[in-house]
Amino acid sequence: MRRLGVGRWILSMGMVGVCLGAAPAAPSYYAVEQKIETIREVWTKPGAVAQPNAQGWNAFFDALVNELKSYAVLPSENDRLAALNNVYQISVALKGTAWPPAAELREELRAWLRPRVRLAWAERRLVDRVKGLPQIPDPGVQENRERWVKFVGIDLGDALRQYEKALTVSQRQLSLKHLYAALNSLQANNKARPWVPSVELQAALDDLYNVPNLDLSADASTVAPALSADVVESGPIYRKGYVSQVTAGPKTGFGLLASDEGIAFYNSQLATSVTPITDFQNQLQQDRKGRQAAKLYYFTATSVDNSQITVTAVLTPNGLRLGPEYQHNVSAMFSSFKQQGKGLGRFFASLLGFNQAKIQQQVAQGAIGRIAENVVREAAELGGERIAQTEAQKNAQLAQYLLFGRNAASLRNLLITGLTLRSRPENVVLGGRLQWLNAIDQVGGDAPQPAKFAVPASGVSADLHLGSILTSLIRGYLQSEPARSVNNLMVITKKPVPDAPPAKGVEVKPNSDFASYLKAVNDARAVADPNVMAIRVKKPTTPPDFAADARGYLVALVHDFQIEVPVPPEMTRGGLFGPPAQVYRITSPQAEFVISFKVTPQTETSPVRLAGKIEGFDPGPGARIFTINDDEDKATALSPLASVAVMSGVRNKLQGRPIDLPLSNLQLQGFAIQEVTPLEPSGWIRVNLVRTSASPAAGVR
Repeated sequence: MRRLGVGRWILSMGMVGVCLGAAPAAPSYYAVEQKIETIREVWTKPGAVAQPNAQGWNAFFDALVNELKSYAVLPSENDRLAALNNVYQISVALKGTAWPPAAELREELRAWLRPRVRLAWAERRLVDRVKGLPQIPDPGVQENRERWVKFVGIDLGDALRQYEKALTVSQRQLSLKHLYAALNSLQANNKARPWVPSVELQAALDDLYNVPNLDLSADASTVAPALSADVVESGPIYRKGYVSQVTAGPKTGFGLLASDEGIAFYNSQLATSVTPITDFQNQLQQDRKGRQAAKLYYFTATSVDNSQITVTAVLTPNGLRLGPEYQHNVSAMFSSFKQQGKGLGRFFASLLGFNQAKIQQQVAQGAIGRIAENVVREAAELGGERIAQTEAQKNAQLAQYLLFGRNAASLRNLLITGLTLRSRPENVVLGGRLQWLNAIDQVGGDAPQPAKFAVPASGVSADLHLGSILTSLIRGYLQSEPARSVNNLMVITKKPVPDAPPAKGVEVKPNSDFASYLKAVNDARAVADPNVMAIRVKKPTTPPDFAADARGYLVALVHDFQIEVPVPPEMTRGGLFGPPAQVYRITSPQAEFVISFKVTPQTETSPVRLAGKIEGFDPGPGARIFTINDDEDKATALSPLASVAVMSGVRNKLQGRPIDLPLSNLQLQGFAIQEVTPLEPSGWIRVNLVRTSASPAAGVR
């Protein structure tokens, strides 16, 4: 066997290090595996009660995991369908056991199985539909049908298989790009020429690889300051010639209601309405029974309505709907005055037992029913008019945010598509896909919300699929006008100041030429502080992708990567690893950064902090290093051996580098961070906030 020389050995080991740096991807059935591991950990804990059926259950678990692994790697669609069927049979077998961990495992398994079975059937139905169409002697029609079969079996099928069997985050993201290309093709086709099998296939793909990446919950006590409101305002009401004096009473209730159509809630309040009936005498004169009494006396009446008013509101993606309900308790006050010249009539009436008090009593008894009916009717009419006005005003305000008819909402540069609003007596929930407004190539989550996040935390809990959100927002920002004018960024780090905002520790300058950058490099060297340095990063032509790996680390895949860093002072004169140089320029088709992080809440002595470190840096295949002295146009490529040595030094300097940023500028007006959970391998993370102010205007700035 030929022995490797020292140079080749170093080169080989360097390349092995590059390959080993790729972040591992969690399998799509990660949640199922995690549940099995949790069960096994309970069995093996010190002092745990022995499980008499452990051997059988372990064999069962192994069989399940083997079927899931088979599904991920089987090349034939029929074999993959058979594996899905086997997994389904296992889930059916779990249904028959009353053991709680088995029931939890079954739910995780069903959550994995359901969208994949739906997608498999959608593919099968489309292909069967195409093959079942009558033969037409038209080459164009036949070619179109063949394209559909090829699209399902090859274009889409290959992307699905690559996604399931991906071992690294890079492979997973590449397969996702192919899946989104297929999904975008379906969306364009369905928009132009809707076809039921194609629409069903698109919906099945969305259900698996384009799921909502935002689920925001706020409990009743948190939303109460914003939603609890008076429904009655004291003051006069002029209507149909009458003047009613309304006095608002105390609030009697506020609460959230169960609704899947929107955020439903109610407000209740007591009120008193007093209305002098100024034409009561005329009404009596027009009544056959009351006419005689009106000749003898002049009557006045005032209605009094002690009511409870409840307004139910439902906030939907298409606007606000209001509905009033009333509970009336109507009474009236009556008075009578003698009519001049009618003394003889009153005398004869009194002889028959109808004195003034008796006549007033009978008038009151005859009128109170009509008065109550009129109060109820007028209140309903007035309420309908006021509700319509209020709805119009509120919806005009909401139109700044809700995109009516599109199930979407926008706020500044942010857009939520597939918007859902729902409520329960305990909380309100907002869901959808968080994206950048008016941007292309936006994505949703490729993994469902973890079962552990099914129950919201108290206060505000925001469940985020971090990878898809970061990917969409960065893509959108790079398409914006401010970013299009930027070609590079020069970043100059400064001496750290304890608890200073991150902006105080760095200086960022866009579009710096090489001469300016070289001056910054020399100025940083003169400080002789390892924390002070200058780098220059070129804006990539393709936006980066973000995802979580199997360890729960955040992975950034930077395409068209180019960064310039200072050459260590001891190497500027050249030597074994290249000619004299001031700057290293590192380029790569795709570089991978792996980052761990933790957000700690604010304390009495410290602001909110983002702490973590760079766990890994992989420049990827095709990475190159150039040396630059005074003229960037005369960059010199390092030899492979020198590149490996320099790249190893760069990696060693980056890997393990701590991140400790005080987020002093994060203003959560009226709220404070309670907890940020670790990043899940599925890409999900939960941010829990608690209210610190009762102000309805509390929010994030």
